[in-house]
Amino acid sequence: MTNLRLLTIISVLCFVATGINSILISLYLQSLGASFSEIAIIQSSVVVTMLVASYAWGRFSDRLGRRKPILIGGLAILSIAYFLLSQAPTSYWAWAARLFEGMGSAAYATISLAMMGDLLEKEKQRGRSIGIWRGLGSLAFAVGSITGGWFADQITIAPTLLLCVGLYAAAACCALFLREGSRLPAAPPVAGRPQPAGATAAATPATRSMLPIAFMGGVFFWICAHSASASMWPNYMATFGYGKTASGFLWGMAAIIEMVVMHRAGILSDRWGRPPLLITGALGISLTNFGYLTMAQYFPALLGVQVMRGIGFGSYTTAAMTFAAEHGDQRTRGSKSGLYNTTTSAGGLLGTFLAGNLVQLFGFGTLYGVCSALAFTSAICFWLLRRRTARTISATSSTAV
Repeated sequence: MTNLRLLTIISVLCFVATGINSILISLYLQSLGASFSEIAIIQSSVVVTMLVASYAWGRFSDRLGRRKPILIGGLAILSIAYFLLSQAPTSYWAWAARLFEGMGSAAYATISLAMMGDLLEKEKQRGRSIGIWRGLGSLAFAVGSITGGWFADQITIAPTLLLCVGLYAAAACCALFLREGSRLPAAPPVAGRPQPAGATAAATPATRSMLPIAFMGGVFFWICAHSASASMWPNYMATFGYGKTASGFLWGMAAIIEMVVMHRAGILSDRWGRPPLLITGALGISLTNFGYLTMAQYFPALLGVQVMRGIGFGSYTTAAMTFAAEHGDQRTRGSKSGLYNTTTSAGGLLGTFLAGNLVQLFGFGTLYGVCSALAFTSAICFWLLRRRTARTISATSSTAV
């Protein structure tokens, strides 16, 4: 079986697990006695762990020249973490388990994206390929959301989390069959350190350049809006009388739409470039949060809002992951992937911290109004990225002439 297929199977298994736990974690912490502010602190501390670990894992994989051992280790950590979480007698126990989970999540997210970038380095339709890979993940997420909510209603949340233990363990077993081939080229030497005789004098632009500031700013604000919105979404839905099964259905429905959109967004981003799809994704999430603010009490209207969420999430995710994965080469892609995931973690940190505290102090309405504004700010950053990209292309064309 090819590495691409194995990574796809691993992604599907992980996203089923993510779909199961995403609508249950905040409710589970609340059932263990945590207040909204305490939930925000717990969730934020997990993101801090991921923020630090993401770049460290990516950098380590570049230095090591291998990715497979780190991927397997991250998946094993996730399996153990969810077993500990399912046995939690208090919110403090759950907090410790979630911190351990953050280490595993950072390893999996960073290394899997770097491996996809390595596999698709010479492919022209990278956006399409990543759209399919990530889109199947969204379909798996939908399955997990719908079944997870149903299982939680039938057997409570703690036993349902044990499903995640098995899924992550199965993903780790699949990762054992990945073939790395020859050792990756070593990462470029750090500035100021002596270079061995015969080393190249300078790195290529792809290896020496950072991810663009406008891109990282857009990612930060988009993730901030999404994390704040999603972390309190099950609790918000509960205020309108929607149960776990209904919430799981709504979340799963959006994920199915994401799958379709991601495939199409990948194709369009290969034709038009990544920034237009990033802008579409940011505006879509801004409108989604405005819809939560104004129409969540009307179930038929909420279905329409979830369609918009699927369009916004799918457009952004495919374009952002492709942009990050194609920036650099095999010597530095782990670090670039780590930097991308560190930026998402930083946005997630602010988002999860804001979410519980805004709800505690001002209510859910304020939270979703702020989320809409943050997503719109992201759209502005991506518009600036589009202008920068257009100027670069124009300058390159002029030089060629």
